[in-house]
Amino acid sequence: MAIALVLVIGKSNAITEILCSFNYTPKSNATTDIFSSCIYNDKGFVLEINCEVRSEWRFSEFRQWTLSQSHPAIHLNIACKGGQLVLTHPINARNLTELRIKDCLKIEGIFSKFEEQVLRNADATEDTNMTLRVLEITNSSYLYDTKSILQHSDWLQRLYGCVTFFPRGLRVLKQSKTSFEGDFDGFQDLPVGNTCDYNELEVYEKSVFQSKLSFLYENSENEIFYFLRFGKFKNLRIANFSNANLHFIPTHFTEYNWFRRFESIEIIDLSYNRIKEIPYLRNPHHSGVKIILHHNNISKITMTLLDKLRHANDILIDFSKNIFSCTCENDHEEILRFVKNKFEEKWAKPYRFLANETCSFPSTLQGMTFKSLDAKLLCPEISEYPNMTFKSLDAELLCPEYPNISFIILIVLAVFALICIVIMFRREIKMLSYTRLGIRLWRQKRSANIRLKEYDAFISYSTLDESWVLGTLCKRLEKLRLCLHHKHFVLGACISDNIIESVEKSRHTIIVLSENFLQSEWCLLEFRKAFHQTLLERSKRHLIVILMNNLKIDTLEPEMKHFLQTHTYLKLNDFLFWDRLIYAVSDAKFQSSEKRRQFGKENSLSVDKLEVDPLKSESVVTVDYSN
Repeated sequence: MAIALVLVIGKSNAITEILCSFNYTPKSNATTDIFSSCIYNDKGFVLEINCEVRSEWRFSEFRQWTLSQSHPAIHLNIACKGGQLVLTHPINARNLTELRIKDCLKIEGIFSKFEEQVLRNADATEDTNMTLRVLEITNSSYLYDTKSILQHSDWLQRLYGCVTFFPRGLRVLKQSKTSFEGDFDGFQDLPVGNTCDYNELEVYEKSVFQSKLSFLYENSENEIFYFLRFGKFKNLRIANFSNANLHFIPTHFTEYNWFRRFESIEIIDLSYNRIKEIPYLRNPHHSGVKIILHHNNISKITMTLLDKLRHANDILIDFSKNIFSCTCENDHEEILRFVKNKFEEKWAKPYRFLANETCSFPSTLQGMTFKSLDAKLLCPEISEYPNMTFKSLDAELLCPEYPNISFIILIVLAVFALICIVIMFRREIKMLSYTRLGIRLWRQKRSANIRLKEYDAFISYSTLDESWVLGTLCKRLEKLRLCLHHKHFVLGACISDNIIESVEKSRHTIIVLSENFLQSEWCLLEFRKAFHQTLLERSKRHLIVILMNNLKIDTLEPEMKHFLQTHTYLKLNDFLFWDRLIYAVSDAKFQSSEKRRQFGKENSLSVDKLEVDPLKSESVVTVDYSN
């Protein structure tokens, strides 16, 4: 396809026409319309190319064409009109500085179906000097293939110095109304521990995030958290996560010393999400940071919230345009002073917008602005009983004649409810007292020959699941003596003998049951030997099965299916997965209170730990610990 362009340059009322021509012929049979123009701006000549893709178009062909061009800067705009885009990874073309894509369904090449020829060429130093600075993708979806990503993770590490998918020299990265097609799981299977340098990035937008897997939002395991977790952002000024279905502020902006990774942050846009509560925020090194929380689920202004705002005095938290509930609180007078802008403290002045916010609940106050409220409207009961406190008012209104009888009935009901809770959740209480506090309640003792075995657990898994086993599972069980294939199998010995010896020397056998596991004959042999050992020891506690996601029990072979139907197993989506697993494999008793505290701290799945490392809470387990 030969295209001739006319460049019109205007300087000092003089207009000059320059012929700008180039030849670009797609090798594929794609139906692609190309409209191009030459632009002159402050940075010099820019060749702007607009492509409308109607069938299939491969970015690699354009990339090859740019190698023969000498234009100082190229801007490429791609719009799919029912066609499919194969976007080469890495997204690299000579002198390509800006790339904008819209309306492209099932984009291949970034997260799936890498082009092998491009990958081989990308090892050259010329290809790693990427010029792309602006990448915007709108109303499009990616094809995602976990196996393909894991297969090329080493190549990504060599190219970028970390496992990432977007050029690290970007100044602007915007993804609006984007989604994934395929087996996308929030990047939880990718190798951990790498950190990507995105110090050139100034604007990052991931808004209107969509996915068919709604539970990814619940666990905060999606692209936003992965990108923020493994990156350095020295010059990031604007982070836009509006309408991303988030339930809380990303922990990367709330954890200790978060501002060391975001030294230049100015705006964090979290509007149109489902955030219910503002956490305690640590002040950054510089003032003027603004967090936008318009149209979320923040409903009440309380003294706790005021304390949080006072603590974060270098951050403006704009939580206007929420659905507020105007109810009577114990400290209603001070809250009214705050929303009416009568606080004299300096930190409260930026929140003057609250005076014009309106009440949504109750119906009697609906539509009224905060500045028009008073104590009588908020708490009409107090005006009728001016000498009563909240506590005395509630007690006398509930039971004016028989306060003592009511109190006794409440105590009896509370004790009865407590007993029912203890009976219903006795197993969980016994488990959590050990994993969180290091206190072991009564548990059946094991025989000496089981307690004195060489290993605490032998882990049986498929090599295709090795990244999760070594990167997550083994790290959580690092205090135990684990028997692993690559470490403890005797070289030169028969594999079956190694399996039998490893199972017999271990107090437990942990089976990582996945689709990959079922395809391995040696893995199935390990399961059968562990099952036999369970029957031999007459204990249900030897064999521990971790059931990976989306694995259906009905598809298993009869022996394995029978075991799962007669024994309790662990599931990856159980909230108490790590507590159950640690309790199932741990038999050591802690003698000192100091050791108990240390053990509880290391194994606790507290909210703080989940915030620091949200991607590691993806698994859940269910084990028979009734004995």
